[in-house]
Amino acid sequence: MSGRSISRAVLRFGALTTVAVLTFSTAAFAQDDPASTPPAPVETSAPPSSAPVAPPPAQAEQPESISGVLYADKNTNGQRDPGEEISGGKIDILGGADESAYHSTISGDDGRFAFSGLAPGTYHPTYQLEDGWTVHHANAGGDLFTVKANETTEISVRAERPFREQLTATATFDRESYRLPASATIKLTITNTTNRKINGIKPRCDSRPNGLGSGKNWDALVANGLSLEAGAKREMSIVEEIPEEASLGGVVTLDCSFAPNPGWNGDGPSVHAEAKASGGAGTYTLVLGEDRNADSRIDEQEAARGLKVVLIDPRTGEQVVERTTAADGKVEFSGLPVGEYRVVLVGWWAFTDPAQELLTITGKGGADHRFLKFATPADVRTTMKFDKPRYESHETVTVEFTVKNNGGQTAEGVKLDNSLYSLLIPNEQWGDFGWNGRGVRIPAGESRTFSYSGKIRQFSGGKLTLNGFIKFVGRPDRYFHDFDGTADIIPTSGSVTGLVYEDANRNGRPDAGEAAPDAVVEISGGAPLTYRKTTSDAEGRFSLTDVPSGEYWISYTLAGGWIVHIETGTPQIWVQPGTPLDLTTRADRPYSELLKATVELDKQGYVLGEDARITVTLTNNADREIRGIKHGCNRVGDSNHFGGTSKDPFPAGWGDLNYYEPGVTLAAHETKKIVVTEKVPHGARLKRIALVACDFAPEPGFNTDGPFSFDWASVPGGVGSVKGRLAHDRNNNHVVDPGEAVPGARVLLMTDKENGYQLADSTSDAEGNTRFDQAPPGEFWAWVDGPWQFEGDNGKVDIRADAVTERDLFVVPVPQAAPPPAQQHSTGGTRGALAKTGASVLGLGLLAALLVAFGFGIRVAGRRRTS
Repeated sequence: MSGRSISRAVLRFGALTTVAVLTFSTAAFAQDDPASTPPAPVETSAPPSSAPVAPPPAQAEQPESISGVLYADKNTNGQRDPGEEISGGKIDILGGADESAYHSTISGDDGRFAFSGLAPGTYHPTYQLEDGWTVHHANAGGDLFTVKANETTEISVRAERPFREQLTATATFDRESYRLPASATIKLTITNTTNRKINGIKPRCDSRPNGLGSGKNWDALVANGLSLEAGAKREMSIVEEIPEEASLGGVVTLDCSFAPNPGWNGDGPSVHAEAKASGGAGTYTLVLGEDRNADSRIDEQEAARGLKVVLIDPRTGEQVVERTTAADGKVEFSGLPVGEYRVVLVGWWAFTDPAQELLTITGKGGADHRFLKFATPADVRTTMKFDKPRYESHETVTVEFTVKNNGGQTAEGVKLDNSLYSLLIPNEQWGDFGWNGRGVRIPAGESRTFSYSGKIRQFSGGKLTLNGFIKFVGRPDRYFHDFDGTADIIPTSGSVTGLVYEDANRNGRPDAGEAAPDAVVEISGGAPLTYRKTTSDAEGRFSLTDVPSGEYWISYTLAGGWIVHIETGTPQIWVQPGTPLDLTTRADRPYSELLKATVELDKQGYVLGEDARITVTLTNNADREIRGIKHGCNRVGDSNHFGGTSKDPFPAGWGDLNYYEPGVTLAAHETKKIVVTEKVPHGARLKRIALVACDFAPEPGFNTDGPFSFDWASVPGGVGSVKGRLAHDRNNNHVVDPGEAVPGARVLLMTDKENGYQLADSTSDAEGNTRFDQAPPGEFWAWVDGPWQFEGDNGKVDIRADAVTERDLFVVPVPQAAPPPAQQHSTGGTRGALAKTGASVLGLGLLAALLVAFGFGIRVAGRRRTS
């Protein structure tokens, strides 16, 4: 148990409430002269757990066994000074010959206390003091004192401020996530905030299976402790191997407190750090079969051949891997992340013992044989019913599914295979049986019932139709619907009215002169599917009548650059009969006017896998608060962009700026800098450039008018080559026939077809052969000097990393000679064309890739960062 846990536990036990079972020795404290004031009265009782007893008969006054003084060392000089006495402090002791005698007293106005008539033995004191004052223990086993017969033990008890007020501590990991096997580097900082030296500061860390703080690199600190002079700070880096258990739970943690003698002093500062943990792989071999002869092994003729075996992650319900047993019944799993899996047998076999369904993968590997019995496969059947046979189109529909397993094995991962699109069902209803859920387990012979409710999204011919499939692990191929049902629909309709205004004074409400005339209002949706359009009048009002009931998307188009922003949720409305839906719609200036944003990478070059630090600076130009600002990075979906790719759409390092996070709030005219961290995306190696290109706005999934900024950095990557023949394909057979080669022509490789940057050039030999080596990957365009030109896309050249692209370049004559390349392509800051003596372009790949990535020509040459 940690010192922090001890403190919490102590609070639950009446008298022992300040520091659990703290103990003291007389040698641990300075001896003060007895004060002249008589000692405070002593309250003596049985231990709290004892039954009440009759009061003892009156006895003669007994001599003091313990006489002491309790003081608060306010000036931290280690001794009792006038005015430091603690009155009203509660002192409890437990001990004696049988270690069960309990006594309690209260310190007087002069801080003095006494216990009389104690039996000889060792006693453990604890203290309850006001205002946070604490009595600390200096010895590892607690500070004990001993009472002797007919002697008075004099003690002086020093209280001080909690160690969490005397020390500060921080701890961070070097990474936000780890893939095992891996080690974490812990940066630990401890600071003495007092005006005196503190000795023997040690850690006490929670010993969770996925936690750090107990490795060998901690031994010196645990054994010797840390001494800090007044005001001193010590920074340490401790490397510790991450345990496999961290991968099982997906997180590695560090939870420690720091104090002298932390086993007894649980009031030191605590630290918490955590990071994601994954990976760590192992192998496992299973042999599956019957044991017909009951010899506790699987003989050759007992092996289960050709049996499909599926492993499922029981935490997520996800199917991880599928294998088939060999002729000897053996199936091998390799490279699986460490963790626990459920083994599912697909077919006519089941485990004789359900406990055999679980399989644990560790880094040490494993092997086992497991016995099977004959069992019919899972057979899932579904019935569906509506809560009534007829609905009006605006009503809520409830549908119930009853799913029964008629087979002889447990059905794993049972869930809907489609989303029941005709009903608008809230996400929170779906649960594990929903189409996006983990699936449910239904044992043989059992059934489950699920119910969903939602508004009608679509219907046809006066009928609402629901049909679909149920999926589960090992489901045989079937081509009929598992469920199919219809209900009658009576169409209904409603009206939409509203006001559109331009919030010129930005007070969030319509005022005189702010009406938006001629605003185009469009709605699309409903059941049946409907599109309607109208325009606001001179007062900004609009009206749509006889609109079929249902869900609609609504949009507004205003003149003068005014925009209706989506501030929460989605631009959807619900129309139904009765009172018209009345909307008040606020138009605002574009976020590109209200906000300013810049993004800046911390380096101009990275290597693959390196952490990049991106500084995002956001400024609110408006005179009102703007909430929920998030990034809209990499909207083109390229693999070399920061801010999210298809494999990792929401990188953790972007924090509140990510799409599903709260976003950043800016007060009027406030500027904030946010530093995010993200690994260089994998695609940057192929394109030799890493890009961050983002706009920023609240709800950026809908509001795309935020300020835009980009930055880029080079990334070393693979290079490629292209070779082929330059020819005039006179017979249009796409083959270089004899006499069609074009020798001695200068061929240029450009970054763009029209306004490209000259990347390299080469000259065709006598047979028309030309070649470009060490070119950056990407899309380029060939240009030929002389009386030739490329038609259409014939000049397009795609270069792949670490590969040679072979293709012929077909040209046609031009009516007149093209201008020399020096006149046509050397402008725009090209820094001069490459020499004609070689076709290597190594070193220009970065610039070329930049231009290609942005689709720019020579106009952006020399410009790096923009906003």
